[in-house]
Amino acid sequence: MVDLGINSAGVSYEVALEVLGQKRQPIMHAMYGERAKPKPSAAYVEFCKNLLSAIDNLQMNLQPADAELINTIINSKDFPL
Repeated sequence: MVDLGINSAGVSYEVALEVLGQKRQPIMHAMYGERAKPKPSAAYVEFCKNLLSAIDNLQMNLQPADAELINTIINSKDFPL
């Protein structure tokens, strides 16, 4: 995976990782906002933690060869987050 042209699979892989990282931010913001409440919902905080964990897992296990998934992440209309 040496070709780093504009349409390179390696570039798409890196973009997908960045997109996943950006999807973490609103979840983290929501979780910290919930924790700051006088009576935070433990269920909602746990839900946010699980979403973050799922994103982390996908980032760690995503492979440059996962072209279809990478394309789905980048064109996020079909991506659930």
